[in-house]
Amino acid sequence: MPAEQQRDQQSQTSPERMINAMRESAARLSGIIQSAMDAIITVDERQNIAIFNPAAEQMFGCTAASVLGTPLEQFIPPRSREVHRRHIDQFGVTGVTTRRMGVQSEIVAVRADGEEFPVEASISQVSVGGKKLFTVILRDITARRRAEEAARESAERYQRLVELVPDAIWIERNDRIAFLNRACVQLLGGDSAVRVLGRSPLEFIHPDFHVVAGIRRQRLAAGLETNPLMDKQIVRLDGEVRDVEIAETSFHDEGSIAFLAVLRDVTDRKRAQREVHESRDQLRALSASLHVVREEEKARIARELHDELGQALTGLKMDLAQLANQLVPEQQVALGHANAMKVLIERTVASVRRIATELRPLMLDDLGLLATIEWLVNDFSKRTGIAVELTLPEGEFDVDPQTSTALFRVLQESLTNIARHAGASRVRVTLSGTERTIQLAVHDNGSGIGVSLEGAPKTFGLLGMRERASMLGGQLTVRSDPGTGTSIVMTVPRATVAPEGAQ
Repeated sequence: MPAEQQRDQQSQTSPERMINAMRESAARLSGIIQSAMDAIITVDERQNIAIFNPAAEQMFGCTAASVLGTPLEQFIPPRSREVHRRHIDQFGVTGVTTRRMGVQSEIVAVRADGEEFPVEASISQVSVGGKKLFTVILRDITARRRAEEAARESAERYQRLVELVPDAIWIERNDRIAFLNRACVQLLGGDSAVRVLGRSPLEFIHPDFHVVAGIRRQRLAAGLETNPLMDKQIVRLDGEVRDVEIAETSFHDEGSIAFLAVLRDVTDRKRAQREVHESRDQLRALSASLHVVREEEKARIARELHDELGQALTGLKMDLAQLANQLVPEQQVALGHANAMKVLIERTVASVRRIATELRPLMLDDLGLLATIEWLVNDFSKRTGIAVELTLPEGEFDVDPQTSTALFRVLQESLTNIARHAGASRVRVTLSGTERTIQLAVHDNGSGIGVSLEGAPKTFGLLGMRERASMLGGQLTVRSDPGTGTSIVMTVPRATVAPEGAQ
């Protein structure tokens, strides 16, 4: 410190030093008040304004010069002035130096233009020269109030929305149900949320799904779960088991991971699906039974045509030949009638054979599937002039009667469709088999079926072929592009052939 400054300090008396210190302290306090971001207002014992800082000017929309010496009540709503006066009087009597004002530290103030707004306030008192001064520090919380109100309205809208959602919703936090909507209360069989809140979700998830639920929670928490929807079963408060679809997701809530689950009761839908499946199975069984009965009836009629009507026509042909031999050459008219009758009988015999064969080739039962397919293909080629490349298994090919009939009928229908619609010049037929399956493939180089025709409701030929494959537990696929031909492939499981003599 310079010697000159030391001499000046030493020359000052103690009262002067105190005055200078007080001036410096007042200057610092004034600087703090002027630069404070909160409004600072000091009033005397009569509640007249003595200090009004720039932040107060901005908050209330008026200048300090216009309000100094005026009552503070101008910034208090009329309805609250009497309460404010009593509060200040009581505060002055207590001797407490600092206190927050208003319920939850919030009161209502009035700007110079009459606008009311919420503020947080604290008050302090100090005695100067035997007189009390009260200082109020105010903070405008209008923006915070608006944000809180917006958040509250948003929460209320969310709550109303969640309550209106027909699906059940619950939120799990710390392995406990922390929230559920009205639909969830109804789904779980409760009369109020109180019976469910705070309980473990596992109390309502069927025990068969506990392990799955645990693994799913781990994957959701780690962000590894890619399928948000799955089927589960829940157990209601009354013990009833219901089928549900559950969509779940995880989110961070209050520093921990929570889970939101949306549950949809699908019990009735599942029951309806089961009934539809059962009905389809029954219809399929009925269809299979009808096919069997129809094939048996066709076989019976075919044998009766072949045996009885065929034998009768053959006998008639022999009798006619005997009568014709007894005619003399001079009986030209009678000989002409006899020859015409012979031709008619031969045509009738051929028609009977054709009808019987179309009903059911007797060779299918007598000679087997391979011989019958070879005859069918040759007959098709002769009638239509379409070249057929046939590939059959070598050696023995054991097929049960039901499968044999289905394969023959599918091939028969395929060749009929080719002759009627395909306009093909070549057909390739392949029958193959493994230890487990049998496959029939028919490919032509015709005009193709087309997607619209394949899916049309009136394509009973394709529907019938698919039904035959389905009845055997197999499938029939059709691949076709216009101009490139059509491929029909039937694949069925090979039935176990019982040993000879087995019951």
